[in-house]
This record gives sequence, structure tokens and C-alpha cells, in this order.
Amino acid sequence: MAQFLVLIISFVTGLLCQKNKSFPKSTGHSLNLFIIYVSLPALILVKVPRMISDLDLNGDWWIPVSMMWFAFFLAVFLVFVIGKAKKWPAPTMGALMLTVGLGNTSFVGFPILEALIGPEAIPVGILADQPGSFLLVSTLGIVIASSFSGEKVSVKTILRRLFTFPPFLTIIFSLFWSLLGVPGKGIVTGAMTPIAATLVPLALFAVGFQTKVNWEVLIRRRSAIGIGLLLKLFLIPLVCWLLYWKALGKENFYTQVSLLEAAMATQITSAVVAAEFDVDPELAQLMVTLSVPLSLITVPLWHFWL
Repeated sequence: MAQFLVLIISFVTGLLCQKNKSFPKSTGHSLNLFIIYVSLPALILVKVPRMISDLDLNGDWWIPVSMMWFAFFLAVFLVFVIGKAKKWPAPTMGALMLTVGLGNTSFVGFPILEALIGPEAIPVGILADQPGSFLLVSTLGIVIASSFSGEKVSVKTILRRLFTFPPFLTIIFSLFWSLLGVPGKGIVTGAMTPIAATLVPLALFAVGFQTKVNWEVLIRRRSAIGIGLLLKLFLIPLVCWLLYWKALGKENFYTQVSLLEAAMATQITSAVVAAEFDVDPELAQLMVTLSVPLSLITVPLWHFWL
């Protein structure tokens, strides 16, 4: 409940501060930069080394990891096909690929899992989050954002953006740091943890500050928003259920938790990345704004159905 309150308070505060002239119009952009250059790298330094050291390669650990990657590629494919049919501009397709393909598997996901199933679901949720959606947004998410930014970019440009993107560089550093066994992990983790904790409140505040929801906007963007929410909350989890639960016959606890993670709301960081690369940030922010409260209804329905 406390984590939900953080989400709600941060977002509502961002909405209210739109009217406060003490906040410049560039506040949202500045906070996004802080998240990309400070909060997210700090979170990576806290979580990735721990993920590598705690990773258990026995049993069905691969189910939550592979399901997040499968959901991402499925989202990219479906949005591309639908976008071409509807003649959406590249930024619109890019924003939906990010916000449909990447789920909020931790800040929203963990509290829901604990409420619906119990604390025993959290280790499976961590597998879905860390080597799953968290790694995706820091790697392929950047490739998608760069490729669909509306600019004509070469492979060289995409690689340059990827290898100059602070979260991606931090992941590479964390991998080498963990594999080489360099000392000082405990000290760095202790220092980075409070910095990493700024990501969620600042990201939600920035989304709220930049969100200007009115009926005109919703009507104008109703097609993309409706399709995005339908894919994120219903169709992609359904395909995952058909593949893992039915086709592969994995009717077990790992699959149950993973399916709920696949049905979670849009990842907050995906909207931040969309804003950073100017990939239809209006649509990305609306996906976060609408999917989070809706998921509080749809995910329990998925759990009841399973």
C-alpha cells in the first residue's frame, strides 16, 4: 500500500505543480535528464550485481525472463503491423512499442504480486524485472527509441547513442564489476541505494507535470491509446498464456506469476526514455497515466481467471 501511495502522491503532485509558476516549463525535461543520468544508473549499480550473484540457473527460472523478452518482441511486431496499416508516424509507433512492450514489473508489479499471491511470488517477480523488463529498457528500449525518433538514423548513430547512454554503460560496468569480483560492492550499494530511490517519485512527478489530459487530447489520440491499452493489458498476456500455459504445458507457479507480470501497467521508465528521445512523449505519458490505475483492476482479474 505504501508503494501505491508513493505512485499516487508523486503523480498528483506533478499535476498540481503545473499551475505553480515557481516551476519552469522545462522542469519535466530536467527531471527526465536527472533520472537518465543519475537515478537509473544508481539503480543499476544497486540491482544488477546482486541479480548476477543471486541468479539460480536451476528449474524454471527461464520462464519469467523469456516471457518478458517474448512480450517485448511481440509488442514491437504487433505495433509495427498495426502502425503500418493505420499509417502512424514513426514516433507514434516507437512510443507504443516502448510502452506496450515494457511493463511495470517492480514498482507496481511487486505490491500487486504480494497482495494477490504473497511474498513467495517476489523472487519470480525479480527474475521478470531484472534480466527481463529492466534489462530490456536499458538496451533494446534505447534502440527502439533511437530508431523511431522520426529522424533518419544510421546503424552507426544508433550504436553511438546506445554506447553513450548512461544506463547502458552502467550495465556493462556492473557486469564486469560482478564477474571480475572487484571489491567495494557493499560500499557502492549503500551509497547508491538512496539515490536509486529517487527514480520512482521523480519519474511520476515528471510524468504528472508533463501530462495535460483533457477530452480533446483523449479524443484526438483515442485510436493509438485504445489499441495500446488493449495490447498491453489484454492481448499480449493472452498470447503469453496460450504459449506458456497451453502450448508448452507450463501450468506452474513460475508461469502464473510471470503472466501477471506480463499483464502489468506500462513501465514508467519507458515514458522517460520516450521523452528523452522525443518519441511521441504525449502518447507515452498517457499510456502510463491510464494503464497504472486500469491495471489495478485488470491484473486481479487475470489472477482470478488463472
